[in-house]
Amino acid sequence: MKTVYTATFQDDAIVILSILKSGGIEGMMMADNMLEVNPLFHTDIRGISIVVPDEQEEDARALVDDYRKRSSTTTP
Repeated sequence: MKTVYTATFQDDAIVILSILKSGGIEGMMMADNMLEVNPLFHTDIRGISIVVPDEQEEDARALVDDYRKRSSTTTP
């Protein structure tokens, strides 16, 4: 398994998982200390990693890069 994204907030990680799934890639969320009190607002300073199978790493990184470019652009 390869890490393709690390998020501080779980909601960001859920968005990435959704993008990967829509691209036919099954990813998983991994964190050392995942509290289930309020999963949509969980935060972990060490990060929540999104991992994918080794053979899908390149495709997953392309989807993540596209997401980062789209989320960093601002519209007037």
